[in-house]
Amino acid sequence: MFKPNRLIEMLERGEIPLGMQCFTGDPALVEVLGLTGFDFVMLDCEHSGNNARGLEGLIRVSEQAGLAPFVRVPDRANEADIRRALEAGASGIFLPMVRSAEDVKRAADAAFFPPLGSRGICPAIRAAGYSLRTFEEYAAWNNREVILIPMIEHPTAVENIDEICAMEEVKVIVFGGGDLSYAMGEGTSMMKSPRVQDAYRKVLSTAKRHGVAVVGGPILDPTPESCRKSLDDGITVFCLGLDTLGFRHFCEQTVEALNVGIEGTNYRRAPAPDSGFPGR
Repeated sequence: MFKPNRLIEMLERGEIPLGMQCFTGDPALVEVLGLTGFDFVMLDCEHSGNNARGLEGLIRVSEQAGLAPFVRVPDRANEADIRRALEAGASGIFLPMVRSAEDVKRAADAAFFPPLGSRGICPAIRAAGYSLRTFEEYAAWNNREVILIPMIEHPTAVENIDEICAMEEVKVIVFGGGDLSYAMGEGTSMMKSPRVQDAYRKVLSTAKRHGVAVVGGPILDPTPESCRKSLDDGITVFCLGLDTLGFRHFCEQTVEALNVGIEGTNYRRAPAPDSGFPGR
């Protein structure tokens, strides 16, 4: 009933996992990920409207589609958010804005049952099969297979990267160049910033020294060349794209295709209405 963590299995076999961030909470889009060759989905609860009630359905769809379900919680060490995501059946937790090993320790205390943590037991949850008979098996599986994934997206985390990667609980981390760039005062320059590049190299080299996998890759515009560069850099888990941004990109391409297609003809398009929405 309780399967090994697919992400860890793939890494141990030397395979490259591929995931995407899901902001919409739309089960059809999650299902499409499984149908097109993705390996995991990161269900976002930090920047989107996804919540504990909706997670169970999304995790069910993820599993049915062959995806390993992970949840990015709203806060790096909120006990209730971590517990509810795991009770819904998440394979692991993305921890935003981690700054130190102490942050990870607090999250681990919320995620794991004694003796590894202090999480309270409850057999009436989906992850445990809604049964007291299977709870001990579930608790052992949870303590063995669930992974916590610190997101390195603050300068303090970069300073403390050695102690974070040295932790037994840490098998995978994320390099978050976007938030890190803003936190460093570099705006949206991200990987174009020499300071962010220095941090990137430091995080990758430290993670490699400790045998920790790094999630990354060209999130916004993946190409074969940019993916290959990320592999050469040392990225071993790819999380590419966001469902909302991907749909917008498709819409922009579609509008552009029609606009260019009618150029030089007697047909014309009506001006787009002003929605008053920023970024139109």
